[in-house]
Amino acid sequence: MKRKPGLFMVSLIMVVSLSLLAWGFWPPHRETIILPLLPADGMPSLPEKRMIHLTFSPVIRTGETQTVELDLVTEGETASASLYQEYNVVSEARLELPFADVRPADLVSTALLEGGDATFYWEVHPLEVSDLQGTVWLYLRLIRKADGMETRKPVSAQVIEISSKSLVGWTGSEVRVAGSVGLLLGLSLGILVLGASRGNS
Repeated sequence: MKRKPGLFMVSLIMVVSLSLLAWGFWPPHRETIILPLLPADGMPSLPEKRMIHLTFSPVIRTGETQTVELDLVTEGETASASLYQEYNVVSEARLELPFADVRPADLVSTALLEGGDATFYWEVHPLEVSDLQGTVWLYLRLIRKADGMETRKPVSAQVIEISSKSLVGWTGSEVRVAGSVGLLLGLSLGILVLGASRGNS
């Protein structure tokens, strides 16, 4: 009967430690929002069908960094290449997310070629436990080759929400450390308890 409290304590430590490690290492769920790229008012529309894919984790552990990805992808063939012959087409994007460290913080741009795709990445690090709401902006800029005249319009403003969670006030790294220490402690105590039980048998 004297052995049961020791075994119970070891089992409890192991269960708690494994639960902490599971919470600390489980990959955050990522979701993708897909919507069509619509033409902007007062700007020539692109000659191919394009879709916007926005991928991010709506819930992450506090103290960790996630990647927000925006892909502008082509679906189908180009109806006419005249727009690309007349203009240099540039896609630009920016992520506005208050109370988080976002890199790059400024507007990012890349040339958009006929039938080509464009991809943008941001590293997001929440500053504290909170529910964040921001906007992913996508712009198109047309630069006329003949005279360099530019037209720039927003074509998408997608609102995203990211929740930064902790476990009893611990960040993800702190939970992983606590789980690892608890697991080592449980294994050490388990060896001692089993050794003592064998010695008494």
